[in-house]
Amino acid sequence: MGIEEIVKNANGFSDFNPMQQKALKKDLFNKSIVVSSPTASGKTILAELSALNSILNNRKKVVYTCPLRALASEHFNDFKKKYSASLQIRAAISIGDFDSSSSYLKNYDIIYSTYEKLESLIRHRADWLQGIGVLIVDEIHSLGTDRGSTLEMVITKLRFFNKNLQVLGLSATIPNSKEIASWLNADLVESDFRPVKLVEGVFLEGTIDFGKRKEKIESKSDDIEALAADTLARGKQALIFANTRKRSEGIAKRLASLTSRQLTESEKKELEKASEKALNVLEQPTEQCRSIAALIKNGVCFHNAGLMQKQREVIEELFKKNHLKFISSTTTLAAGINLPAYRVVIPSPYRYSGFGMEKLPVSEFKQMCGRAGRPAFDSEGEAILIAKTDFEKDDYFDYFINGKIENIDSRLGIESNLRFHLLAAISSGFIFDLDSAEKFFSATFYAKQFGNLSELFRKITTILQELEEMGFVHSSEKRIDVTPIGRRVVELYLDPVSAYEITEGLRKNKFNDLSYLFLISNTSEFYPLLSVSRSRQAELWERLQQEKHLLPINVELEMFSDYNLLSKYHTSLMLKDWIGEVSEQNLVDSFNVQPGILHAKMQRADWLAYAAFELAKLLELKEHLPRLNKMRKRLKSGIKEELIYLCEVRGIGRVRARKLFNAGIKSIAELKKVDLLDLQRLLPPKVALNVKKQIT
Repeated sequence: MGIEEIVKNANGFSDFNPMQQKALKKDLFNKSIVVSSPTASGKTILAELSALNSILNNRKKVVYTCPLRALASEHFNDFKKKYSASLQIRAAISIGDFDSSSSYLKNYDIIYSTYEKLESLIRHRADWLQGIGVLIVDEIHSLGTDRGSTLEMVITKLRFFNKNLQVLGLSATIPNSKEIASWLNADLVESDFRPVKLVEGVFLEGTIDFGKRKEKIESKSDDIEALAADTLARGKQALIFANTRKRSEGIAKRLASLTSRQLTESEKKELEKASEKALNVLEQPTEQCRSIAALIKNGVCFHNAGLMQKQREVIEELFKKNHLKFISSTTTLAAGINLPAYRVVIPSPYRYSGFGMEKLPVSEFKQMCGRAGRPAFDSEGEAILIAKTDFEKDDYFDYFINGKIENIDSRLGIESNLRFHLLAAISSGFIFDLDSAEKFFSATFYAKQFGNLSELFRKITTILQELEEMGFVHSSEKRIDVTPIGRRVVELYLDPVSAYEITEGLRKNKFNDLSYLFLISNTSEFYPLLSVSRSRQAELWERLQQEKHLLPINVELEMFSDYNLLSKYHTSLMLKDWIGEVSEQNLVDSFNVQPGILHAKMQRADWLAYAAFELAKLLELKEHLPRLNKMRKRLKSGIKEELIYLCEVRGIGRVRARKLFNAGIKSIAELKKVDLLDLQRLLPPKVALNVKKQIT
């Protein structure tokens, strides 16, 4: 059976759609191709075709890369279910641990990864990368985002490794797709095909205007509720995109009374079970956990970065099964996993920036709209903006619905991006003198777009001087070489400026918790920092002055030169409260940080504490090593030092460990001695039993 038949059988259709046929006619199996087509047009099928051809016919490894972990996981699971067992294809996913070459991946046929993890593998000189036959780049329009320079470097470096590398770039509809295709020496496939027709309109005063037709709906005092009630009356679901986390939660609460009346008895039972699961993702549920659980019972929920990952997964699964009727989300659902709905509602196409409210990019608006229409259920999907006036309605039609999507531009010329990637290119051997630098950067998307590299090289000359002053490179008239510390900075996937600040801070020999936590907050990797309300600024400045002797910086100098100093200190205090066992709810209240963001910050803090440990080891700053090692464990669990060993037992977190400690069980040895029945009085019975199994 040929590759095309295998894919058709696995996906349950008899023929490829017009966009897919167009790609096949362009010789998908043998050429590099960039596909520019709408969301849900079937680009993933092209990835499957290309991957299977490379693995089965050419005996070459495939790498699939995308911007999000959730997206990589979704495609990995889907591919594995369809093809792994029946075709004996070994699929792997690699999305974590940036300080590893992940050598085990050489044994797999297809690897799913994020842009950053793939670039970290290149930095660690994973030799199997030179044997790739096909690189599949999902969301290649991400070249124009904050993470674009990393993607640009991944593609540039892998094409240097392998001159015959076949690239399949999958993109949303963008105006300069020809430019991207030209950069990759690829054929371009452009298509406006969509399996479900998409109509975009504006809602005003009880009427949805779709341009060619208008729909009158029953009016209510609230526009979102009116559209939601109409959606329910049609037996459909909707995604509502809010411009803040707080608003996403507020919208869900407003719609709960609507949805609860529409639920069947079987749906109520499913939602009840899922509600319990979402409630108990933390040892001690927060108010947000209780709010999520209550909303789920009513058939609606919100979705944003403040949720724990397990809660997001529960919500997404319920929506896919049609148990949740609405999700009000920030842009966390605009890109990423496949979660379509009949209707997409956008109450406001503005968001807050540092300079006030600004319009969303047209490309982001179109990405939200792309979620409208479910192929298996709908013949049409609706994306609706809500206007307050006729003027606003006209503006929305002109700017968003009929407006031009922005070009994708290289982000490599931004100085911080260039510094980060220049050091990595030197460390990996792509650049060793000015001639090799010119050759390397001439192969980038930046060079394709701007042609003249003179401006870039002016920046490179300045950055090289900075890197040499930091001790990360050594240069002479003939060569540029990375130093041992510079190479380690690259392997640790650190911004060179962050690494320099960490090493300088460590050399101050301040051996206290706040000093180590400030080292973490004082890095670009830990942005965005926690904001400080005006009402608290005076109090915090006073406290900072009292504790300045504990910090690894000269506070008197920094307070006039570092605009973010107070936010860095405030963020350090949040970390200090976390390892001081302050409850998650109190942290939410004191620092206005939701559980999902708090835990994401702690993962980042763990990585930065590890990086500080590794740099201290290389610099032979030995007194820091035991302290940083303990700090990592405390950050991971949110505990005081005395609970470290108890928290190394699976199933025992900060709350249970403190309970055991207060009951006189202060070590693993004492935990071994305690009777199971006595332990079950302190811990849930199943947890107690599992703990006993682990330690006996």
